[in-house]
Amino acid sequence: MRRKEREIKDQKEIEDILKACSVCRLAMVDGDRPYLVPMNFGYRDGALYLHSAREGKK
Repeated sequence: MRRKEREIKDQKEIEDILKACSVCRLAMVDGDRPYLVPMNFGYRDGALYLHSAREGKK
């Protein structure tokens, strides 16, 4: 994390954020070009679940 003063380390606070959201944004790089994909997700028992099709860039 580049800005240590903004890092969230408290597990309860992290879980509260995840429970309040319905979309996450997954950033990746294809060659030398970055791209961002909004995705629905699930969170349970400390695991983050992302769902995608078998096609596409994800």
